[in-house]
Amino acid sequence: MMAPGMKPASFARSILLGLLITTPAVHVMAQSASDKAAAEALFDQGRAAMQEGDFARACGLLERSQHIDHGVGTLLYLAECYEKSGRTASAWATFREGADAAASANEQARARLARDRAGRLEPQLSRLLIQVPAETQQIAGLTIERSGKPVPPAFWNVPVPVDPSEYQVTVSAPGYEPWAQTITVPERAAKVAVAVPTLKKAPESDRSSVSPVEPIRPTTPVASGAVPPPAPTPFGSEHGKGQRTAGYVIGAAGIVAVGIGSYFGLRAFSKNGEAKDQCPRGYVCDFPDGPSLADEANNAARASNIAFAVGGVALIGGAVLLLTSPRSPSGTSTQVGVAPTGFILKGSFQ
Repeated sequence: MMAPGMKPASFARSILLGLLITTPAVHVMAQSASDKAAAEALFDQGRAAMQEGDFARACGLLERSQHIDHGVGTLLYLAECYEKSGRTASAWATFREGADAAASANEQARARLARDRAGRLEPQLSRLLIQVPAETQQIAGLTIERSGKPVPPAFWNVPVPVDPSEYQVTVSAPGYEPWAQTITVPERAAKVAVAVPTLKKAPESDRSSVSPVEPIRPTTPVASGAVPPPAPTPFGSEHGKGQRTAGYVIGAAGIVAVGIGSYFGLRAFSKNGEAKDQCPRGYVCDFPDGPSLADEANNAARASNIAFAVGGVALIGGAVLLLTSPRSPSGTSTQVGVAPTGFILKGSFQ
């Protein structure tokens, strides 16, 4: 029941503030318990600052709380703070957002109060119209900012609700002279228009154009003490260097394998001779060590064959890499082909 002597507007405001104070703020999407605790602390500090009349500080605290942990109660308190500080457009938009959030959370009482507050503020909104001529809109890369914040093309030539304040409208585009104007939007349903002129093209000397950089090739002697520019690296030299290194490594591995094959070949020859001395009649041996010597000779021969095969393949592969590696035009000449008698690989170094 409304107390005697209380005005209806004051009574409605008391109901809203009572709901805000007695009902805990609904917080959703909290990232963690510590984030929610921080948001609650900021919310309490912002509410206390509002009660003290420090609305500038209160709005900042509530904005931070809402950023950390979204809540219907925080939104409505923030809208109230904006209205108290004279930011009518921000208050109107935040009340509408709070109404939608409350309706989604099935808090119909809060949703109705927020819509009513937004409806009362709407006739008081001041609006700013930025008029952009059609020829200017066609300029590639055109950007319009309002006090450092971009204005989307959808807001050009449309009266947009703004908070009463001073604004600087700046217009810029590549290859054109920038334009700026500072205007003041008063409160209480003021309407201010800013006409953007046709942009002028910037002088040729001021236009930023990047031309391809040509390599420096000095045609005159370098002055004493100056450092000449490095000579351009021939195409394919780095790639050819890596390929040649691989060829040397593989070739060296082939030489090692051939050496191992030679060692086992000599060992097989030696063991085979000892086996023949032990077993002069073939499979009939006069000494017990004869069969084991024969086995050692066979194993050594097998290892020798494998090592020779690996070494041969590695030597051929290394030679192919060396002879086919990219070089300067005067470096090498290489011919690779297939003939009826086999594979042909010719190369010469200069």
